[in-house]
Amino acid sequence: MKKVMFLFLAGIAMCVSASAQSELIYKSQAWSNKNGGTFQNGTKLSPNEVREVMSGNSEALKSYNSGRGLLITGCVVAYPCAAMLGWDLGTRTGGGKGNGTLLAVGATGTVVGIIMGFCGEGKMKKSVQLYNSKANNNTVSYQFGFTQTGVGFSMRF
Repeated sequence: MKKVMFLFLAGIAMCVSASAQSELIYKSQAWSNKNGGTFQNGTKLSPNEVREVMSGNSEALKSYNSGRGLLITGCVVAYPCAAMLGWDLGTRTGGGKGNGTLLAVGATGTVVGIIMGFCGEGKMKKSVQLYNSKANNNTVSYQFGFTQTGVGFSMRF
């Protein structure tokens, strides 16, 4: 009888711990804020750790990877173009003759890169929301009672 009671309590404890998944939280990086990123239980996760956590949800993982790629591409495009734009504006402000092509390419590239970065952050945020919504829908039901072979305990995930 003690073994049965112990197994019963151990089963309940395992179910409670299995159903208590912690949520991911995404904080926007806003391009200059170093406190942005994805957090779990107050700990900042690296992109590889986020991918590992999301590995059970392929839809959220695909969205996260796509958003991360857009964010990185946006940074790669925006930063050099912003430097070109700043160089030309600095030349014009200093009294020199600027280069119209450099100004146009710099401005266009900066705007396109910023838009790509914000779209990437939006996708990453949606992937975290998708992961959290699927993680919260995992409910556990417990049943204890008589079966055809005796007394039974079942857990359904």
